[in-house]
Amino acid sequence: MSVLPAPLAPTRPAFLTRTTPAARLVAGTAWLVASIITLDPIVPVRLSLAAIVALWLWSGLPLRRIPRRLAPLGFAMLSLTAFSILLSSANGDISLAAVAQIGPARITGPAISAGVAVGLRIVVIALTTLLVFGPSDLTRMADSLVQQWHFPDRFAYGTLAALRVAPFMAGDWITIGAARRLRGITPRSPVGRVREAGGRLMVMLVSSIRRAERLALAMDARGFDSGVRRTHFRELRMGWRDWLTITVALAVAAAALFVAR
Repeated sequence: MSVLPAPLAPTRPAFLTRTTPAARLVAGTAWLVASIITLDPIVPVRLSLAAIVALWLWSGLPLRRIPRRLAPLGFAMLSLTAFSILLSSANGDISLAAVAQIGPARITGPAISAGVAVGLRIVVIALTTLLVFGPSDLTRMADSLVQQWHFPDRFAYGTLAALRVAPFMAGDWITIGAARRLRGITPRSPVGRVREAGGRLMVMLVSSIRRAERLALAMDARGFDSGVRRTHFRELRMGWRDWLTITVALAVAAAALFVAR
């Protein structure tokens, strides 16, 4: 039984599910660049609204599961927002003495604006990541990178294999803990728990190295490092939906940057 949540795969055909991952990656990169190159908080607000509309209408993703999946990023957004406000109010000095002297009078409007802009960028990154990677599986993403962006097969499919193997690490952690308890290794003090976690991590490291060796050997046996041009069972080509997605994404990014308030 897996302890990880199920993949956030599309539940119905939609516009973005019929586009290639390379086109969505270009569109998402344009939005991320637009949100990074300016400190104006209105830009990530506009991009977040555009991403919400795209998720609702064209992604095909299960909308009820999205808030729960993005809940951990809420803490990151609030933390970075508060830290950015304090950093701006302290003029870059993050020492305890400088932070202790910050009062309500020293927190100015520009500091709040800068902090909110940083927090909103986390929202843009989260929503854009869902739009780029959610509508298709990782195998289709690797095929798109190899065929359309001409990434090396060993790099693209090696990364795909690593992502496929990553969920097994959670199961390894639980299995190692159960095996240690069967041997009577049950720490009771906090120091013992820290040492026990270190022992588990060492066992996981050895297991991961062995799994990586087997995976690399299997990929070499299938000719991923032969240097010979490979054929592809699933051929991907740019269509009108891809070009329309890129055009609309660039237009939205430009509008978010240059349209007046």
